[in-house]
Amino acid sequence: MIINGKLDTYWSKVGGNNLSDEFKDLILKMFSYDGSKRPTVEELKTHPWMNKGMDIKGIRSNLIERLSESRSEKTAASSNQEITRAGKGADSRLVLVR
Repeated sequence: MIINGKLDTYWSKVGGNNLSDEFKDLILKMFSYDGSKRPTVEELKTHPWMNKGMDIKGIRSNLIERLSESRSEKTAASSNQEITRAGKGADSRLVLVR
């Protein structure tokens, strides 16, 4: 997709729609098929995304919140599957194990 210039499709498929344009530009340059078009270390250091101010506390907070939500959803889904499996047995009584 990248080689064919279908960048919007590529970013959509890899979940990169919310990535900044500067970051996408940096990634595409770093992984250029033509090695002569890849940036040097100095060019990487001066790339706009590398020099962009970052709100580390905000990013960390957002990441932790998203991970927590994801874990909660997975835990709920897992619990629902266990309850469904337990009810399918020949004896669907609840058993207390000590």
